[in-house]
Formats: sequence, C-alpha cells, structure tokens
Amino acid sequence: MSENIKRLSDYVNHPKEEGVLMKHFFCSTDNDRLNNLEVKIEAGKQILAHVHDNSSEFYYVVEGEGEFLIDGEWRPIKKGDALKAPMGMEHGVKNTSSQPLYLFSTFSPPTR
Repeated sequence: MSENIKRLSDYVNHPKEEGVLMKHFFCSTDNDRLNNLEVKIEAGKQILAHVHDNSSEFYYVVEGEGEFLIDGEWRPIKKGDALKAPMGMEHGVKNTSSQPLYLFSTFSPPTR
C-alpha cells in the first residue's frame, strides 16, 4: 500500500482523558507541517482545558454536539462547525449530548 494512503480502522485511547478515543492519520513522522486525527468523545466525556505551546489546533465537528472552551468560556458547537485554538490559548471540548461527538483535528505545526 502507498505510504500516501492511510487506512485506519481502530481508535486508540487518549493518553490522559477517559472516554476520548483517537485515530491518527498523518503526524510529525510523516511530514513537518501538520498532524491530523479523528477524535471521538463519548457521551458526557471531555477533553479537559489545556494549552499547546508550540502548535495551533483546528477542529471540524463531523458529527454530534457539545461545547468548546475558548476565550475563557464554553460555547455550543454542532455538526459542521469549525473551531480554532491558537497557539498558547487554553481550550477544551466536551460532549454534552447522549451520542458520541466526532471531531477532525489538525495541529500546525505538528506536535512532537
């Protein structure tokens, strides 16, 4: 299979957040520009507030709804929304629904 095509079927657990699963596509070992991954947040779970000192993070809400912490407040999000957490800004995501929340996440430059 080409190294330019990734076929991923399995999620891995987030290293810190219970109920948060990730499927990595392209990362710093593949290129020096960005990382991207699919994130699945189970009902009632969240990615706690955190900061990326060396990357900005961009999300696209693929399915579901929840809230995005940015500028010190939680804001509602839903399918089709695009979110931005600039480098050095505290942010988080929580699933406020009874269904999984799916996000496509991109870091630039890539996290290491």
